[in-house]
Formats: sequence, structure tokens, C-alpha cells
Amino acid sequence: MVSTFHGLELGKRGLAVTQASITTTGQNIANANTKGYSRQQVNASATPSLDVWTTGGKSGQLGTGVSLDSITRVRDVFLDRQHHDQASTLGESQVKQQTFDRLETIINEPSKTGLSSSMDKLWAAWQDVANEPKSSAAQTVLKERAIEFVNTAQAMDRDMTYAIDDLNLQQTNTVRDANELVKQIAELNGSIKKAGNQANDLLDKRDLLVGELSTLASIKVTANADGTNNVSLRKADGTAGTELVKGDVQSDSIVDGSEASGGKLAGIIESKAIVGKYQTELANTVEQFVTANGLAAASAPGANLFTKENAAFKVSELNANLTISKDNPAQNANGDVSKVNKSFQSLVSELGAQSQSATNSVKNNEAALLATDNRRMSVTGVSLDEEMANLIMYQHSYSAAARFVSTTDQMLDVIINQMGR
Repeated sequence: MVSTFHGLELGKRGLAVTQASITTTGQNIANANTKGYSRQQVNASATPSLDVWTTGGKSGQLGTGVSLDSITRVRDVFLDRQHHDQASTLGESQVKQQTFDRLETIINEPSKTGLSSSMDKLWAAWQDVANEPKSSAAQTVLKERAIEFVNTAQAMDRDMTYAIDDLNLQQTNTVRDANELVKQIAELNGSIKKAGNQANDLLDKRDLLVGELSTLASIKVTANADGTNNVSLRKADGTAGTELVKGDVQSDSIVDGSEASGGKLAGIIESKAIVGKYQTELANTVEQFVTANGLAAASAPGANLFTKENAAFKVSELNANLTISKDNPAQNANGDVSKVNKSFQSLVSELGAQSQSATNSVKNNEAALLATDNRRMSVTGVSLDEEMANLIMYQHSYSAAARFVSTTDQMLDVIINQMGR
């Protein structure tokens, strides 16, 4: 038998669900510009109906209202994973582009102050010496051109060493930042586990940190039934590598970043190798050039234009022979300098091509990430127009539910207080 107060209970349930919907809409509007916030929605369903007998002896169903099942975030796991992968790729390509930009600045070609210009000036000085072998001015100019070449080569070599030092520092700081994110993700997983997987705000904070981690290293995220996530480094073949977070436990840490197959860490590791390669090629070019112009040990410079301090050649230990003068004229260069020039131009051309390729890669990855981010925001982001429409809809629903309760109360008043007078 249906209770006399059935209508009041039904109306109360409608008011409660509508009020929750209005509050959730307000929460969405308030956090429309909050970084990492996901749009929330109220999930409601009709409560079980009551069986009633109808005319003719047939049973019917009498509605009992609505129940508030949950308040959940609107997320698309596929888009989240795609965003993580593309953020990792962009992070890696950005570091490489910055490295190529720095190398182009260091090599500084074409210019009037680069290594190629120093080679040309030195070669022109040799021509003057050949024309006037006993000229003190010609010998002095040749020595000064040699000093200029050494200074230019050593400045480039030194700047490349500084670039590697900076990358080492970036690597240390990035590993530290990544491990701190891993620690925070494990802690948030613990809080989510305690609060239940409907802890929307905690889930948003955790996912925001996972997104930040994906820019530092390529990761693989696996969702658990209790709302926590397992986070592992992703190998180059796409499989899971080192497991960093398992549920609410930080199971491992990133050691030095060499384990990462993508992200900023992988970009730093690759950039160090790129700078090292160009530094080696620069040293080979300089060694070939100075050998062609006369190279000897510093202890016995003789009439050679350049000296080195040790048997193994190092750009940083290269010096111009300061004893060159009219009385100790430099030996004529007899090496194939043009071949060295072509080798250096080839190095410059290769750097330019790789730098252009890195720039294009960054542009492409930025466009791909932006497209994915727009699609993800169309799902998880807050649309103020949509929320305002929802607010008006829920306002009407609340007014109708309140009117229903008021009407039911008036009906009960008639039955309880006015019948039988």
C-alpha cells in the first residue's frame, strides 16, 4: 500500500537531486579556468517503483522518484593517453631544437667572425708571406691570424663544453623534478584510495601531475579499479619498462634519465650526444687545418705555426707559435687546406639541415598536441554557455519539484486538518 506521505518523499528526492545538479553546475562554472579541472556531471536514476493494483486486478508500477547515484568527471581515457604520448614527443623535440639552435649560435656560420672566415684570413696571410718571405709585417700578420684562428676554435670548443655542462645540469634537475612528481602521484593515489574513486578533485590533481610527468619522460599509465593509477616508463617498443608507481606506492625512481625513451629526458640524452658529435667533428677539422699549416709539440715549436701541449690533440691545448717572426719565419703551408674548408662547410650544412628538421618537428608536434588538447578540452573542459543552459534547466526543475511538494502538502492538509469538519 502506498504511504500517505509518498508524494512528499518523492518530491524531496527530486529536490535533492536537482539541488546537487545546481551545485555541480556552480562548481563547473567556478572552475572554468582552473588548470587541470575536469567538468563534472551528476548521474541520477529512477528509484525502484512500487507495485500497485489497478482496476481489473492487474498490477502497475508507481514511481518513487529519483536517486543521486554519483557525481563523476567527464574524461576520455583514449584522449588522455594520446595527449601523454604527444606531450612526450614534443618535450623531446623541443630540447633537440634548442640544442641545434645553440650549436648554430656557437658555430656562427656564415659570418665574418666564424671559423671559416678565420681560415680564409690565415690563408690570405700565407699568400702575403709567399709574396714577401722576408717581410716582418707579413710574418706578424700571419702570427696574428694564427692567434685569431686558435681563439675562435677554442671559443667554439669551450662553448660546446659549456652546452654539455648545461645539459648535464638540466638532466639532473629534470630527473629530480620527475621523481618528485612520481612521489606526489603515489601520495595522491593513496588519498584517492582512501576517499574512493569518486574523489574528483584528487583525481584531477593526480592526472595533472601525470600529464606533467609525460612531458619529462614517456610513460605508460594503467588504471586500477580503486581509482589509483600504475605509472611505468614506456620503452621504445611501447611496452612498460621501469614501474615507478604501483597503486599508492612509489615502487622505483628514475636514476639518470637514460631509461626514458621519450620526453625531455630523452631529448637531453640525445642532445648531449649531438653536441659531443659536433665537438668531435670540430676538433678533427681544427686538427686537420693546423696540421696542414704546421703543427709541432710545444716543447719544440721550430718554425711551425701551431703547437700542441700533448701528443693527443685537443683544441683547448692548441696554441699559436709566438716565436714566429722575421728571424724565425713560419714554414710554408703545404697541406690541403681547401679540403679542410670543404669538410667544415659540410659540417655547417649538416647542422643547418638538422636544425631545420628539428624546427619542423617541433612545429608538427605542437600542432598535433594542440589538436588533441582541443579535442580533450571539448570533452573535459567547461563550456560556460552549456553550464548556463544547464543552470536554467535545473532551476526550472527545482521550482517544479518545490511546487510539487507544496501541492502535496496542501493535499495532506486537506485530508488531515479539514476533512470531517
